Amino acid sequence: MKNRKNILVFILSMSLATAGTVGLTVLTTESDALAQSSNPSPAQLNTNTAKKEKSALESMISTYTTPISIILSAIGGVVTYSINESWKRRQYLEEKVKDFEGKIETTNIRKMLSAELQCVELFPFLEKPTHRFVVVEDCLWAEALLECKCNKTLKEQYSLIDKEDEHFYQQKPAVKACIRDNFNRYLNHLQQFEKMIESRIVNQETLKIYLEPWLEFIDRANNGVSVKCPSSGEEYLPKQALLEYMGLLENTPEEELSIIQKDVRTLVSRFRPLSSFTSRSKQTSTTIQCETLTTVQSQVV
Repeated sequence: MKNRKNILVFILSMSLATAGTVGLTVLTTESDALAQSSNPSPAQLNTNTAKKEKSALESMISTYTTPISIILSAIGGVVTYSINESWKRRQYLEEKVKDFEGKIETTNIRKMLSAELQCVELFPFLEKPTHRFVVVEDCLWAEALLECKCNKTLKEQYSLIDKEDEHFYQQKPAVKACIRDNFNRYLNHLQQFEKMIESRIVNQETLKIYLEPWLEFIDRANNGVSVKCPSSGEEYLPKQALLEYMGLLENTPEEELSIIQKDVRTLVSRFRPLSSFTSRSKQTSTTIQCETLTTVQSQVV
């Protein structure tokens, strides 16, 4: 009995000893693990740092990629739109200029302001070609423009037109009326160009390329002969009559100009000072009265 108790005590002691050893081993292992986690090696530190930097970089890329993509897309869209709009405006301007240059009144004004006498198609609605054309001298178109200074004179001239006679090319009042009509339509085209610039449909510098030749035509208008104004009897040079009709005389007050004259003056002033048109020295001139008309009736075989 006593031996059995001793054996039990021995077994219990061995069990306690074994349990203590195992517990100590576990504690030692956990302590080592804690020590390793609290004191990582340099390699582990580098690995952890790299992982953190990679994670931060990925987070930053994810954060900024979407806004940058949106901004780049927007910029690309704006650039594409700007290019398309620029092309459309250029095409629109070219079509307008082509239409302007193709008008019969544009051709007629170019011929009348030319230094050479040319046949001007003032009556395109007449059937016979020989009845359509008139050789218009500078004093004739100048006199036609000066008649606009007085409404009474205009009415008198219109009343002299024989509407039953289709030979309008032989009637001076009819010829002068058609000359004024051509100049009026020409000014309407110039007014449209000014409105296109004001509304920013076209660029001013781009339009200058097309209008510069016309400014030269105006500047080189006849300055060597004179004609009397039908209403006042005052002598005018053809170029002076043209500048006054277009509203380009520098000394003409703004309030005395019509709406279309104001627009034409604004347009021309964008490219040249008004004083440049009157800066050419005036030549000695003699008064010329346009009493006769030269038609192509006798010139066509």
